[in-house]
Amino acid sequence: MASVSSRTLQLRLLILVFVAFIPALGLFWYVNGELRTFQLEAKERELASRAQHVSAEYAGILEQSRSYLATLAEFPEVRSGRAPTCTEYLQRAIQHMEAYTTISLIGMDGYLACGAVTPESDLYLGDRAYYTRASSRGSFAVGTFALGRLTGRPVLGLAHPIFDGDELSWILGASIDLATLADLAAQDPLPDDYTFTVLSSGGQVMVRLPSTGDFTLADSVGAMAGPDFPVLPDGSEQAVVSGTDLDGMVRLFGLSALTGTAGNRQGYVAFGRTQATLMEEVDALVDLELRFLAGGALVLLALAWGLGHFWVARIPEA
Repeated sequence: MASVSSRTLQLRLLILVFVAFIPALGLFWYVNGELRTFQLEAKERELASRAQHVSAEYAGILEQSRSYLATLAEFPEVRSGRAPTCTEYLQRAIQHMEAYTTISLIGMDGYLACGAVTPESDLYLGDRAYYTRASSRGSFAVGTFALGRLTGRPVLGLAHPIFDGDELSWILGASIDLATLADLAAQDPLPDDYTFTVLSSGGQVMVRLPSTGDFTLADSVGAMAGPDFPVLPDGSEQAVVSGTDLDGMVRLFGLSALTGTAGNRQGYVAFGRTQATLMEEVDALVDLELRFLAGGALVLLALAWGLGHFWVARIPEA
């Protein structure tokens, strides 16, 4: 009878242990959903963080350019406007600014006087936004995204006025290569199935990564983004939204504004990844975390059963 009584106690103990783990199973499934939500939000924050990083670096380039052009404008070789001295000096100066495609000294008639890159014929730049803003305000100005007339590359024009006494005599301009933003995006290892796009405030594509792939003809620098491509909401500096990319794929995008030194929005960056790729990574992370939880639960179950068995064995026989 004593032997039967011990087996009965062991069975009851096992049932008790399983009953005690029923709430744990419910908690396990709840944690499963919460972990997936948490990891997906983390992936969304990563997209936003990558876009914000590029925006911050872009702002730093503008501030650096303001100081650089102001310093450059003080040199007599530049202020004279005489070629070839001015041209040679600007050609040496641009070697220290990898982000620039050219530096130009523009006369008050709007024509290029000298520059790091010079055309064979006269070049009129008086209609460029950076020139008109700098000449009308008499202070450092940031233009708009455009395709450079000298290089054909997507650029952002900057300008610093040069005064002779109280009279405005020259505009010292520079063009930032927007492809530099692609280099900034790639500073950290880029994930699989990503796209990186820089757009003007009007929705024109200025930079696109990856530069190769099975994309549509519309996916090129200078093209206008489609109506379903994500747009940064008015009044927002960053956002995470879903939209249709230039290659027709639906992606989740981290968006961040590109602003000038005066705080005006000049465009925005869009860092996108497909929802399927994100969920694959989320599932892999969650599965790993759940394996640890399940392993811990099994260890506790085995420990409870072992201790219970030890306790039953120590009950004195009647």
